Amino acid sequence: MVDTLLHQARIPAGPWAPDGTAEPVWIAVDGGRITAIGRPGEPAPAATQVIELDGATLLPGFVDSHTHLGWSAEDRWTVNWSDTTSHDDALESLRTVASRITAGDWVTGGDWLPATLPDRDLPTLDELDHATDGRPLFLRSLDHSTALLNSLALERSRISSDTPDPAGGRIERYDDGRPTGVLRGTAVWSRLAAGVVPPPNRARRLAELRDLLADLSKRGITEVHDIATYPVEDRRTAIHLERSFTDVGLIDSLAGELSVRYSFRPSIWRVDDFTAVEPNSPLISFGGFKMSLDNGWYSQPGGPRIDSFRYPGTDEAGRLGKRADALGAALSIHAMGDLGVTEALDILAGLPSRAGTSLPPHRVIHARRIQPQDLARFAALGVAIEAQPWEIVAQGPILTARGDEEFGRGISPYRSLLNAGAVVTFGSDRRLGLRVDQRDTDPLVAVQLAVTRTGADGRTFQPEQCITLTEAIACATTAGAVAAGAAARRGRVAVGNDADLVALGNDPWTLPADRIAEARPVLTMSAGRIVFGGGA
Repeated sequence: MVDTLLHQARIPAGPWAPDGTAEPVWIAVDGGRITAIGRPGEPAPAATQVIELDGATLLPGFVDSHTHLGWSAEDRWTVNWSDTTSHDDALESLRTVASRITAGDWVTGGDWLPATLPDRDLPTLDELDHATDGRPLFLRSLDHSTALLNSLALERSRISSDTPDPAGGRIERYDDGRPTGVLRGTAVWSRLAAGVVPPPNRARRLAELRDLLADLSKRGITEVHDIATYPVEDRRTAIHLERSFTDVGLIDSLAGELSVRYSFRPSIWRVDDFTAVEPNSPLISFGGFKMSLDNGWYSQPGGPRIDSFRYPGTDEAGRLGKRADALGAALSIHAMGDLGVTEALDILAGLPSRAGTSLPPHRVIHARRIQPQDLARFAALGVAIEAQPWEIVAQGPILTARGDEEFGRGISPYRSLLNAGAVVTFGSDRRLGLRVDQRDTDPLVAVQLAVTRTGADGRTFQPEQCITLTEAIACATTAGAVAAGAAARRGRVAVGNDADLVALGNDPWTLPADRIAEARPVLTMSAGRIVFGGGA
């Protein structure tokens, strides 16, 4: 008897299943792996649980190859009104965020601009109370001139009709003297409010991560590659060197609950004191090191180079890279501009090529613009590109305006990269400050953008760089396994492979290109365990 039998699934042909077929099949899963695949009429083994997929499209699980789990977990629990300009949008955003937060935890954030979200559009005290449903709320404007509190927060702050205004500040009140929940001036920072909102503790961070993990599973994501660090008690933690990390100790404490494979990449500055990690779960692994190179060093228009924080220069970068390579670790270099990409490839060219090996490839992160002469170097050096397709429409207009026609052709050149034989893997770059719907973190949205290169405004950027749906899904699934050095075990729907799978209710190959993202997951299986749908 096997653990699980997935019945009536359709596996489309692609790099994940070269012999895929349109006819429904059954998939037997046992011990976290696919043990058999059978066609209709072939006898299926007995199973502890049988899941009817009713013809759903079955694919390898999506891999988010570039994420900041700590930041994105915090972001899901943070109200962000920085781009909000209306009362209804502010209230809807607040409701969405508050609904994610466990009862009793504080709702925080704000960051609205009084010039674009004026006082008349701020939610009232009654609206704040209803939207937060028993959770205390404290929001602050971006200029720190105004704070909003709901009734529970006012009570905990001991602000009442009898509370006097602090010097230089004001408690706004109704005609009968009751506070409206609006604080002004020094009241925002005075003893009235100071220390009332507790700092995030371990329990809150774990709750944030649990909420995020559920969201990942809902989106069909079975593997994430985090920018992270492992806490070592007798050494300084990498937060002093590289903020983009999740405390792996927190992830490790969730070992029994993990719904994704989790790999972490500490800062390259940790390479000389790196010690092996022995996590509590086989789903947690070390994914290599990360180095930042540039934050926008482009060939057009010409100008001085723009290094990223703590980039040590090519000589020291080369030494650190060789040290990482000696440990068998992959090096991921954050390089945005085309000149930064060239220098990143120059650094990686000084390391032994990983092309044709089973080692995880070194990576270049972002690569928003690539020079023509560098396209073939990725494949030749065995270097993968860690791309975020939302940058096509978010950065396309900005970058196109800075150069000539040839410069524009090199912006997110996925078609040219795949033609050159390069590995392109998709990531979300989940972080602080995302839209409340977090649509840009969705792998199916990334796939749609790579296929259409068309934004919400209908504008298409470099249509000659569009890739096919099959190629885009491979970038979001199979390529992630390659980037992790796990191509022999994951990224395919095949006997013997890990059972990291996602079933889509709508076949994306039958949908119009601009509606690919509507092919929503109905089931997600991670390491053989159903983590979304199917009664999970």
